[in-house]
Amino acid sequence: MKSYRIILALLMPLMFTACAKDLVTGKKELNFYKIESEEKIGTKVLNAQLKAAKKKEKEVDKEADAKEYKRLQKIVKQIQPHTHYPDFPYEIHIMQSDVVNAWCAPGGKMMVYTGLWDDEKGLVEKGNDDELAAVVAHEMAHANARHVTEAVSQSVTILMAGTAAQTAISAGGLTQGANIFGQVFSDGVSIYLPSYSRGNEYEADKLGIMYMAKAGYDPNAAVELWKKAAKKKKDKSSIYASHPSSGARAKALEKYLPEAEYEYKTATNQH
Repeated sequence: MKSYRIILALLMPLMFTACAKDLVTGKKELNFYKIESEEKIGTKVLNAQLKAAKKKEKEVDKEADAKEYKRLQKIVKQIQPHTHYPDFPYEIHIMQSDVVNAWCAPGGKMMVYTGLWDDEKGLVEKGNDDELAAVVAHEMAHANARHVTEAVSQSVTILMAGTAAQTAISAGGLTQGANIFGQVFSDGVSIYLPSYSRGNEYEADKLGIMYMAKAGYDPNAAVELWKKAAKKKKDKSSIYASHPSSGARAKALEKYLPEAEYEYKTATNQH
């Protein structure tokens, strides 16, 4: 009985914050995790990926691609002030891998794989700031919408919530509830890729195109990017497979172009 009271006392704060108002949607969303915990969770996921890269002697950051690493850091810095959570400790890394993908863990901890701009199967044209910004802004949007912690909260009971955050996510993949950070093996490296709902992806697209436009990046690049993706071959580790139909996404994004183009022109003084 005593242990039950202790557990209940520890869970009370979670119960009161579980349906807090979401800053992004303005609606009450189920989330057992306080905003302050996002960075800690994201850091654990990121460190697990960096550790896996080091173990397999994969190049990261400047060693992987110094020019694109510098470009990515600049893009993140420009987009950050226009996000809903500009005070998140955003951090971006590059890892040498043929995986055509990128992700952003809670708290703004990001990983981009060099396969994203691979000449043969990549999605982004190397050196194209607007296309790269479209991908980065979309991933940052996932963190701002708190999609990972919301998904975990929806898939576990309140009694399991604490252990889900401390053990499952920190290990790189969930062992309970939904498989939010699944594992894919590429080049002998265990790659952690988040799995989002279709609704999550469309929400991140909508937020991302506004983030990039306000930061001075052409929002048309986001639409063209997904049109290009619709023509690409899918595999389990690619951005084409882990997201909704690329053609449908391009069409959905076109609805937001007028507003996004206005923000872009305002940011670049084109009015």
